[in-house]
Amino acid sequence: MNIFNRLLALVVSALLVIAAGAVLLVMLGLAEPASLSPAPWFTDRLEDFAALTGSDRAWTITVAAVLLVVGLALFVLELLPGRREPPRLTVRQDGMGRVTVDRRAVQDLVSWEAAQVEGVREVRSHLLEGRDGLRVHCQVSVDPETSVPEVTETLQQRVKTAVERHLGRAVAAVQVDAQVAPLANGRASRVR
Repeated sequence: MNIFNRLLALVVSALLVIAAGAVLLVMLGLAEPASLSPAPWFTDRLEDFAALTGSDRAWTITVAAVLLVVGLALFVLELLPGRREPPRLTVRQDGMGRVTVDRRAVQDLVSWEAAQVEGVREVRSHLLEGRDGLRVHCQVSVDPETSVPEVTETLQQRVKTAVERHLGRAVAAVQVDAQVAPLANGRASRVR
């Protein structure tokens, strides 16, 4: 998730916690609406909640408590660091030991192979390890005068062959997302 989305989620979750918390405090009689509100329009809304009775009051307390918990959970989850992939891929592990390779080296191999395909301008790759083998995801910018199906098929074959040959690991899939425009943001390798 990018920074803007995370900040937006933090703001929304904070507003949810504040609003649900204020409603709960008023509903449970722990605070007066006037003492919690930063503006008169918010006081009016809180007074509406304070006036509820019976089953409406019980439902409102339940919903406000659930929203408070959801808001707190979302806030905490957004503050936690994202899942990071290990910087190295395991090529082989046996009785002799373990052999690893840096992910960037594999991405550089993918970029080099993409540079050999006529019509590919830029490439950005991402690797995932699965039970059935490596999954390579490539975003490529192609020349508008080339055939996208031909270019991407050639790229898929070259990447699969090269990664399997150099790493000795099966490649389960090579997914290619092609576009004519230059790639935006991130670590993209210009090949032409």
